[in-house]
Amino acid sequence: MDWALPDNVSRNLMTFTQVKKAPGRWKFALSATICTAVAVITVSSFAGLKVGLLGTTGAFIGLVAPDRPPRARIPILTGMIAFYVVAITIGALTGGIPVLLTVSLTAIAMIAVLGYNTLVADPPGAMFLILGPAIASYVGQRLPLHEIVLVCGGAAVVACAVSLLITVIRGVHPERDAVQVAQESVDAYLAAGPDTSARDLGTLRDEAYTAVISGGIVLEDAVGREPRRKEWRRLNASLRRMHVALVRRILQRSIPQAKVAVRTMEQRRYLGRPKTQYLVRWGFSRSSLPWLAARRIGAAILLTCVIAYGLHVEQPYWAVMTTALVMSLNTDRLSLTHRAAQRLAGTIVGILLFFGVHALHPDEYVTFAIVLLCVFLVQWTAAINYAIAAMFVTPMALLITSTSRPTANIDTLVRDRILDTAIGAFASIVVIWLTGRRAPIMLARRQFRRGLRSLERVLVLASSGRWATDAGFEARRDLAFEQLQCAHILSLAQTDLPTQMKDWDLVERQFNEATYLVLAACWTDDPRRYLRLDKMAAALQQIFADLPPINTRQIDAVALADRLRAMLRIGLSRPAR
Repeated sequence: MDWALPDNVSRNLMTFTQVKKAPGRWKFALSATICTAVAVITVSSFAGLKVGLLGTTGAFIGLVAPDRPPRARIPILTGMIAFYVVAITIGALTGGIPVLLTVSLTAIAMIAVLGYNTLVADPPGAMFLILGPAIASYVGQRLPLHEIVLVCGGAAVVACAVSLLITVIRGVHPERDAVQVAQESVDAYLAAGPDTSARDLGTLRDEAYTAVISGGIVLEDAVGREPRRKEWRRLNASLRRMHVALVRRILQRSIPQAKVAVRTMEQRRYLGRPKTQYLVRWGFSRSSLPWLAARRIGAAILLTCVIAYGLHVEQPYWAVMTTALVMSLNTDRLSLTHRAAQRLAGTIVGILLFFGVHALHPDEYVTFAIVLLCVFLVQWTAAINYAIAAMFVTPMALLITSTSRPTANIDTLVRDRILDTAIGAFASIVVIWLTGRRAPIMLARRQFRRGLRSLERVLVLASSGRWATDAGFEARRDLAFEQLQCAHILSLAQTDLPTQMKDWDLVERQFNEATYLVLAACWTDDPRRYLRLDKMAAALQQIFADLPPINTRQIDAVALADRLRAMLRIGLSRPAR
């Protein structure tokens, strides 16, 4: 009889060992290396290279949100530098007091993950805001506080400035790419023929509308709502033409008699990102994905510190770093588990590399060159396979810490790092699988409730004739944003619980049908002429009344999808004259 691994085991092993393609990633790796080199050289000019190498941790702040336009990155990087400086100060001050360090690192991690995932949510995540204070807690017992702050904080400032400069020099324009993606998606939807199935047509429509909304957000981030340069005005006009074409086609397929009346100034008030207050109000809600990620990393770091001190580890900074590198990502449990295992495997190989490098007794300049090589390799391979990246993270970090502590016993250092990595990986996996196992159900239910509430608000405003008021445009913009979030949350939930959440595709499909039709109808001369908006709102309100309170219990997704389909049929029935 042939022996074979179960499908789920073999699939996970394939994912664990998968080497992905990352064309062009070397360019980002080179930029990261340049930022790190300039930052470390700058701070080393007044602190010396041995201490200046600590600036590598601060330089990583310059890697945050690399795909955002410079105009949007500046406030993000400024806020992260400020938080980073405060965090490393707290880490250095509490490094010698186990209880205070445990509390402070747990609080820093939760605040960093909550705030970052609420306001930014771009890769690589909030991990650098946690790694900094963890390392500061270690070196803070041997270096003066002002030196740590100047070196790490100064390196962060320099790296961010260099990163922005490189973006300008390279002529990177995310807004151009976003508009191009939107154009391709809209063209694909418009080119769909009559033989295209309803499902495929819906997918093309969803992709097109998502690309237009996302493009509007990126363009607004890049140039604001009042573009001044000729090229910016051209991109803005192109995106608005796509939006109009998309609206016309949606209406042609469902309400062919509708008369489109889209005004340029109204589109300016519609396309873009929701207000910061809106993002904060939801992100800081205890039912949100950012809060789940914050609670998860807080529990993991707390458990990491407790285990480390319980095993008489002198300083748990490396274990905390492992936990932060695994748990700071805002993703599904399976991906986090793979990351923990890859981190452990990569660390073991990385320690062997460190032994080889250390045996050569490199001076500080050679050490600096090796650290820069590791930075390049980490950033290049992180998108290919995290286990490979972890192989270079370990010698890089060990070289930095051993250089700042030349009297440290290498054998002890290496042994402790293996134990610390195992502690961090173990604590991460325990928290991932023993807490919030059914949380994806609650997250999906909460997010779709938010999306449907946003739809209800648009329906109520439009039915009362206020679809083109400030409140109406704001409600429509928020609805488009919530639709994007529903797709994101459902993807995570179905990865975690594929069997339990499979029927939610039906809910998403009906929600999208209603959302895009209502949004398109709001660009007609009077949406009340074409949709029974008040009846749709009443039907939706009845759905809310019949739904059970949101919790981790599954509901009948098929029945909910049927009711949303019925609501849409009510809306499309001929309005009473």
